[in-house]
Amino acid sequence: MVVNKIVIVGGGTAGWATALNFLQKTKNTEIVVIASKEKPIIGVGESTTGQFNDLIRSQGPVSIGETDFLKQTGSTFKIGIRHTDWHTIGESFTSPLGDEFVNERGYPSADYDYYRYYFLANKMPYVALQSKLMLSNKLNFLNVEKDNQLKEYFGNFTGKINLQFQHMAYHLDTYKVGQYIKDKMLQQERCTYIDDIVKGFDQDEKGFVTKLKTKTGKCIEGDLFVDCSGFARVLIDKVEKNNFVSYEKELTVNSALTFHVENKEDTIINNYTNVTAKKYGWLWDIPLQHRKGMGYVFNDQYINDEQAQKEIENDLGFKIEPRSLIKFKAGRHEKFWCKNVLSTGLASAFVEPLEATSIHMTMVQINYFLQNYFTNNMSFDNFSINNYNNSMTTVWDDIKDFIVLHYHSPRKDTEFWVQASSKKRKSDRLNNMLETWKHRLPRTVDYKSKLGDSFYHLGNTLWLQILMGMKILDSDMAKKELEKFDMYKYSENRYKAITNIENYCVNKAIENNFFYKEELNNLKEYKKVYLK
Repeated sequence: MVVNKIVIVGGGTAGWATALNFLQKTKNTEIVVIASKEKPIIGVGESTTGQFNDLIRSQGPVSIGETDFLKQTGSTFKIGIRHTDWHTIGESFTSPLGDEFVNERGYPSADYDYYRYYFLANKMPYVALQSKLMLSNKLNFLNVEKDNQLKEYFGNFTGKINLQFQHMAYHLDTYKVGQYIKDKMLQQERCTYIDDIVKGFDQDEKGFVTKLKTKTGKCIEGDLFVDCSGFARVLIDKVEKNNFVSYEKELTVNSALTFHVENKEDTIINNYTNVTAKKYGWLWDIPLQHRKGMGYVFNDQYINDEQAQKEIENDLGFKIEPRSLIKFKAGRHEKFWCKNVLSTGLASAFVEPLEATSIHMTMVQINYFLQNYFTNNMSFDNFSINNYNNSMTTVWDDIKDFIVLHYHSPRKDTEFWVQASSKKRKSDRLNNMLETWKHRLPRTVDYKSKLGDSFYHLGNTLWLQILMGMKILDSDMAKKELEKFDMYKYSENRYKAITNIENYCVNKAIENNFFYKEELNNLKEYKKVYLK
């Protein structure tokens, strides 16, 4: 089938980001987005991973300047996540963004993260450059060429160890971001927007969708359809049998009370997302230029909506005005690609919005399809469809295990934490990994899927930072293992050298009140620089 026309159903962040992705990476295809103001998006303020930055910076027919994007959408930079009260009330740990560590010695393996294990062996919280910048509230824009000390340093270390200097993501106002991308796309002749609601569709004798039927009576033909309709899932579970696989036995939260807190003149806009464990779930705090997007994710079997609101108000010390109460079921579909219909965003799967998984997977699913399966003349063969679905199934199941890991906590102050941290809430795979890690330190191979595929960039870095932050790994075992591999002294020397340059970088940032990015200066200056 020649793919001349791609029809996307849904106009939230998932819909418009998907449309932009297809427009940037395909040629001679018509992109049609069907969405309606009657169907409000679930826009609560969201954080992303670097996958979304890649989309904004992508080259193609649509040119987006990052500064203009930040100015028009009120978005801010994110360089990590700070977890508060997850292990012990009153304590926090940072989990900065970053790519995989590469062990330059290659022993015992290239992914053996001796650097983080040195922190563990010495019972130190993992606080490297990104974490130090998070705690100092500075951005990590480095200009190596303008600083001789950095230039000399990178000459010695580039390619040997990844210090996570440039890894960034965004905090988003999802409504503004969707509108911004929409405005940019509609300047292109290849893109059309239809304000309508999809009520049904026609299929040919093989089950392929041929046209969509809308509320106003339109019939919209297409070759490839992408379901970005959120929880409505108007296509992906109706084209053919497509069962929903529940994660509710492992992830117990099922409700989210969302609210906004408007910024004041002295509001500090943090460069990280803060997620705080509460009595019956957790609270997200996403800083934007004009407000904070916040929400309490909880289990309604233990408290009702009014009790959840009261708990948050007591903790924050002021009244809130709830914007929405979202009820959800954690899980995924068995299939993410049916016939000539793809799905992404909430239409595909959903786990609680911890670790920015939702927008991340929206990007990953479409990128993976475009990179590996899309051509202008597609057969939509079962082999490709099954391969894609198997890959997405494994990814989502892996992410689910990663989120469950956050609840492996000694907290027993409420029945919620007793249940959420119990062994029965973990998959066999996760329980087996935790048992293995009692006897040896984690390796990348532990997290790899049965396909051996780690294309979704959730590997050793993030797993280790949560494992260490939650104090799951044994420090004495780490020291003995480093010594056994003759890596302890080497790790110590690397730690000293790296720490010196990290401290230099942070002091430089504080001294100059900016970090080599003149138009940003200080994060407090977002309001002066970007707000109209």
